[in-house]
Amino acid sequence: MTPIPDFRLALDAEGEAEVLRTLRSGQVAVGPDIEHFEEALAHQAGVAAAVAVSSGFSALHLALIALGVGEGDEVLMPCVSTCAAIRNAAIAVGAVPVFADTNRFDFNLDPESARERITSRTRAIIAPHHTGIVSRIDLLNALGIPVIEDCAQAIGASLHGNPVGSLSTLSVFSFYATKMLTTVDGGAVAGDRTDLIATVRDRRYYGGSWDSTLRFNYKMQNLGAALGRVQLRNLKHSIERRRLIGGIYARALVDAGAPPETVVQGAEGAVVFRFAFRVASGRRPMVLAALEREGIPGRPEVGFLTPDRSAFPAAERLASETVTLPTYPALTDEEVGSIAATLTRVLRSEAHWTLPS
Repeated sequence: MTPIPDFRLALDAEGEAEVLRTLRSGQVAVGPDIEHFEEALAHQAGVAAAVAVSSGFSALHLALIALGVGEGDEVLMPCVSTCAAIRNAAIAVGAVPVFADTNRFDFNLDPESARERITSRTRAIIAPHHTGIVSRIDLLNALGIPVIEDCAQAIGASLHGNPVGSLSTLSVFSFYATKMLTTVDGGAVAGDRTDLIATVRDRRYYGGSWDSTLRFNYKMQNLGAALGRVQLRNLKHSIERRRLIGGIYARALVDAGAPPETVVQGAEGAVVFRFAFRVASGRRPMVLAALEREGIPGRPEVGFLTPDRSAFPAAERLASETVTLPTYPALTDEEVGSIAATLTRVLRSEAHWTLPS
């Protein structure tokens, strides 16, 4: 069969018209769509303000700068992630990344493991909402260290009714092409602390400034912001579509005889960035290989940010068991049905369910 792509952009006529309008305006780099996108994003996140930037990494970098994190400070973060941006942002400000274990049944930071690693030099905690499952930011806030929640995979999710982005000292977003919504590339920093947001806004671009403050070329492009505004307006529909697809995959696991513990899922309020499920670690290579032969884009999802895996037993086990599948809204019903049917067939043949809780 023709392989199903790992991602395909959902761009409707409205989105195409917005991109074309911006191109024809000539304001592709700087323009009013950036400010409009920032206002809409702040409203979505339930915070006072947002600053649009060039990437998720630049958002993390600027958030740490705003918090005053610098040379020799420590930044707590989970030992695994879908990319190295959280670790690299800490290194970029001269700080030391300190890794903690994840929860047993999702890749988010375990608050107790984080507590055990706090020292007198700890200046910030970075807490991603991995795969759309909301991290327990409330418990991390209680540790008394400024928290940066990484909402790259979870915009539109909520915890106890409060939207992600509003739960911590600062929040960061990534709008890379494969994320929940896209500005082609891009990111943002959001929050209620006007002093911190002002620092982020000042440091994101050096244009027109001649003093000795170190600033960057971290601005978002107007063309991307125009696309992002449309994507943000369609976010509710996108989330509903992802949840529907995730539900179809979950039923496919039931049809394959999987125990309930196989689905990696969050509490009410989570979104489905990618559908994650578990198989016995010894069987996962066979499952991934079988899916690949059938043209289905399954993947392990996370990698370790540190070579010392044995110090993090929960993450080591979960990382060896997990497979994820795409849930992007542009998947057709036919493709979703094909993935579900193939998943059931492959798991019946390869999974050999023996997953303890």
